[in-house]
Amino acid sequence: MEELISKVWQIHGLVGRVTAGFLIYNNNRVQFITEEGIQFDELIIVFKKVKWPFLRMGLGFDAKVNGVKYQFSFAKPNPTAPELDDALIDQLLRFSDPGRIWEAVKSFKKLKGDKATTKLWKGILTSPGL
Repeated sequence: MEELISKVWQIHGLVGRVTAGFLIYNNNRVQFITEEGIQFDELIIVFKKVKWPFLRMGLGFDAKVNGVKYQFSFAKPNPTAPELDDALIDQLLRFSDPGRIWEAVKSFKKLKGDKATTKLWKGILTSPGL
């Protein structure tokens, strides 16, 4: 695969905040970009201890990049997690009961695509030495 661009959420701790961004693979390099800019741009060989935790149901991975541990999910980890293109009203709706139910229903529709994305990244990140 030459290039892959995927929406991803970085998870900060067990119940902490999440950061929406893009994970980009191109020419054996992986970039993680958020609204705040490029978080890393590294060769694939820099990724160490790549694991696919059971608790993320096969929809995310953990890795060390230059000694820093990252936790990623290709599926939106919770209804209040930000989107890159959210409007303020969408964020407020998520905090209401009907909004949370609607977000949960929408997330089930996206699972098939999220699993396909995860499978592509697993192929990229699963190689000897990672």
